[in-house]
Amino acid sequence: MFDQNTNNEPPTFIQAATQLKNAVAYESTGKVESALMSIEEAIALKPDYVDAWLIKGVIQGKLGKCKEALQCYEKILEIDPKFADAYRLKAATFTSMNQHEKAVECFQKAVELDPNNLEYRLSLAVAFQRLKRFEEALKVYEAAKDQRPTDARIDYYIGLMWGNLADYPKALASFEQALRLKPDFTDALLGKGIMLSRLNRKEEAKEIADKILQTKTCNEKQEAAKAQSENESIRNDFKAAQNRFRNKYASNTG
Repeated sequence: MFDQNTNNEPPTFIQAATQLKNAVAYESTGKVESALMSIEEAIALKPDYVDAWLIKGVIQGKLGKCKEALQCYEKILEIDPKFADAYRLKAATFTSMNQHEKAVECFQKAVELDPNNLEYRLSLAVAFQRLKRFEEALKVYEAAKDQRPTDARIDYYIGLMWGNLADYPKALASFEQALRLKPDFTDALLGKGIMLSRLNRKEEAKEIADKILQTKTCNEKQEAAKAQSENESIRNDFKAAQNRFRNKYASNTG
């Protein structure tokens, strides 16, 4: 975004880009007010500077100023109606405001503009789930699988959905498919163990728990997956189940 060649750009753009770089530096050190001042200077120099509006919106969102953030994303779409990520950011803002219908509409628009973006599709599926529109969520997941059939995350997310719907056989099948695609997918392995437990297949569940405990990098992988996941709200019920699962089935290593 900021490393573009400015040799042939007009002086006002170079000045605006400098102000935006300053804003990012300020924000990274917690100097939010200074960051916003630099962004305003960048926008004053170049009112159609999409990157400046985008970063301003993100900062406003972090501050909980959702209305102001939405105004920034709307401004981006006035400048560039096909800027798909503005719709994604609008959707995330609406989600934080618990306006999930509007979030779905924005994610749908993002997918329409950039159908090859898998993250947009996954986010749309999660948004449908928040509205308990599970059939539509499943259709989105199926489209995602057509697009990226070897991405284990898709089957994992489908497993989470079936698990939350208490359809444990379908959830188990989805987690197993995720593991066929990615055998070291720790969260999918944990999901499989939980489903085996809920299906009263105790010995198999215990074997899974022991296998997880023997994986030295288990905790690191779980934290990385959580940080990258856009499914956190869907996974909340599983967190408590994971703890119960470990305590109940893990072998006593003491």
